[in-house]
Amino acid sequence: MTNQEKSENLTPSNYLTAINIIEDCANKILAHIFDPNIIQFQNNSDILSLRESKLLAIAIEDLKINYKSKKLSPLQTANLDFILGRDNYANSQIELALTHFKNSQAIWQNDTIILPGEIATQQRNNQLEKLGAVQFQIGLCYYHLGNSNSQSKQKNNYWQQAKDNFQESLDLFSQIDRQEIVAKFISKKGEVLQKLEAWNDLYNLAQEALDLHLTYGKEEQIAQDYGFLAEAAMHESKWAHASQLAELAVAIQNQSLGDPLEIGQDQNSYLSILTESQQSLNEWQTTINQLEKARRQTNPHHDLQSYLSILKALRKLYFEQDKYGKSARVKEEQLKIEYQYGLRSFLGINPLQAQQDSNGNVILAREIEASGRLEDVNKLVARIKSEDHKLIVLYGASGVGKTSLLNGGLIPALLEEELDDNQVILPIPLRVHTDWIRNSDPTTWNLEYVLETLVKNNQKNNLKVLILDQFEELFTVCPTINQRLPLYQFLHDCLSVNSVKVILSMQTDYLHYLLEWERQTNLEAVINHEVLSKETLYYISNFEVNTTQEIIKKLTEITELNLESDLVEQVVKDLSATENTVGPIELQVVGNQLQIEEISNIKKYHKLGDNPLQKLRRKFLDTAIKDCGFINERTATLVLYLLTNENGTRLLKTSVELASDLSTQTSKIDLVLDVLVAQGLVLLLPDLPDNKYQLAHDYLIPLIREQEGDKLIAELELERDLAQNKLLQERPNNFFDKAIASMFRWMRVD
Repeated sequence: MTNQEKSENLTPSNYLTAINIIEDCANKILAHIFDPNIIQFQNNSDILSLRESKLLAIAIEDLKINYKSKKLSPLQTANLDFILGRDNYANSQIELALTHFKNSQAIWQNDTIILPGEIATQQRNNQLEKLGAVQFQIGLCYYHLGNSNSQSKQKNNYWQQAKDNFQESLDLFSQIDRQEIVAKFISKKGEVLQKLEAWNDLYNLAQEALDLHLTYGKEEQIAQDYGFLAEAAMHESKWAHASQLAELAVAIQNQSLGDPLEIGQDQNSYLSILTESQQSLNEWQTTINQLEKARRQTNPHHDLQSYLSILKALRKLYFEQDKYGKSARVKEEQLKIEYQYGLRSFLGINPLQAQQDSNGNVILAREIEASGRLEDVNKLVARIKSEDHKLIVLYGASGVGKTSLLNGGLIPALLEEELDDNQVILPIPLRVHTDWIRNSDPTTWNLEYVLETLVKNNQKNNLKVLILDQFEELFTVCPTINQRLPLYQFLHDCLSVNSVKVILSMQTDYLHYLLEWERQTNLEAVINHEVLSKETLYYISNFEVNTTQEIIKKLTEITELNLESDLVEQVVKDLSATENTVGPIELQVVGNQLQIEEISNIKKYHKLGDNPLQKLRRKFLDTAIKDCGFINERTATLVLYLLTNENGTRLLKTSVELASDLSTQTSKIDLVLDVLVAQGLVLLLPDLPDNKYQLAHDYLIPLIREQEGDKLIAELELERDLAQNKLLQERPNNFFDKAIASMFRWMRVD
């Protein structure tokens, strides 16, 4: 039929028929677009039946030729432009498609039909759905233009426009709570971020997409999410992480394909990432091996700068490959070396250690003399050399510096001492644990074997001093008296040997337990004093204000860290505000943070805010948490929080218990604990059947509980409940879904 013949046969009802056909087809196309089960883009001709496609073509043609005088309503025009834009896009007529899509966009943005109540809400949501769809189509057009353009600058401009339109589309669907549509469309933004090489943004988007696709998506979408994560990790030089993620993407893609011989383009991409990341990982391992060899062969006494350069490189390389525990241990060694050789004034939270002079001789830590603790060392040495003191109990508050006094002062001092008859003094540090329950363990110590050795060597020309630091650990590791009795009896028997003396170092709060020891073993008979007498006890206190200022002055002079006097005065004033004394541990932490932040005058100090001291404390804790890796920061915060309670007590927990509390895998908790132990924030207490962990100092408790851990725990509980409900409602028997969810929990606690 010719156009003229059509025109002669058309009636007003034909016009309404044409409008209805276009509206019906537009609704069907939109319903298809919003179907979360259909992932791939399809043309109009693929969505509509053959008959519908023919009727649509005739209707559009009739409107163009026979009804030019009849003006379409804005919404009718928007529907028609949307259909025409999709046809243009399918035929690669991108500029024409953009014109039609932008016409639809303008109409759906400005449509302001006011209807009552729920009808108004539904109408608004329908319009926002359509607007989201057309924004996405515009994004596809710019994405296509970017792919087909040869000029780098223009290409990136198009991709940037595509990214913006994709994000606007996702925002609109989120606004009306259509998360299933967000899940369908979000991957396209990931593809454009790949083109823009925005790897950090891609990693974050992939995490968000994975969260959505585990609920609303399909296997191939989840595989693509892991592919995004793998590629982003690879471009951040995290090859080990990239390799694991790419392996997972390949495995999931194989599962979704069903036929192992069928390899798609996406799978080829994942295999390519897997191959490249593994090759780079091999190269990385070669570099690590070379650096570790250089580390072993370099003596910091002779070539300090080279040794520090090796440590810095190792620390960075380990961190980049998610080897956070190794990175943390290298960092702690770097800090200690810098401190030992006068490049750092303060050591941070770790206790002081004996140092070495230029000839390699062991000497006292410089703080011992600078702080006035040399007098304590001399008094303790005198007690050890005296026949009147078989047992010494060094006590004080948590963080007062007992371990530093022993390791950095007393032990090196004893190694230099001789008795009147040319006897030498042998300090023997022992760690409290329950390995004495085992028959033997060459990696630790056994009560029976140690006692037998001490008795056998009783007549040799030396004095053995057993030193049990942090003795309060006994009462947490061994909560019952029957568990403690073997060590009580062992120490009693040691004190019965002429050539043996014992030093216990413990917190003041635990002194009363010594009365239990005295009652159970008739201790007074071997030490000739009551266990809590002044002949046995030796108290260590915090620093006085004047002493603290002098300590800072002496320590910073050594390293040429020039802190202005008014800054020192203000910092000491702030540190002593509560008890008019300064805790050694806090002085070390704050002093170290001042050096890291390069704060040398009062002006920079006040720039930190109303409470600069608190800001420095938080920075210290934040840095420790960040050393666990970005992906583990929330886990690290929660682990620290779970090692405390609201009563200000340090709790004792195993990694299995912590993993159960957080509904995550023990391996992830172990990774975090490895870092926190290396940093000195957490103590590892060997125990049977599982090792236990405890915060290193009471000082940390208020810092940790200010990190909003309770809020994170509440969020975690809510998320856990929601996740469990989803598992019950959605495909509960699908083993594959559970495996993916398990992997997701391994990657992120949240």
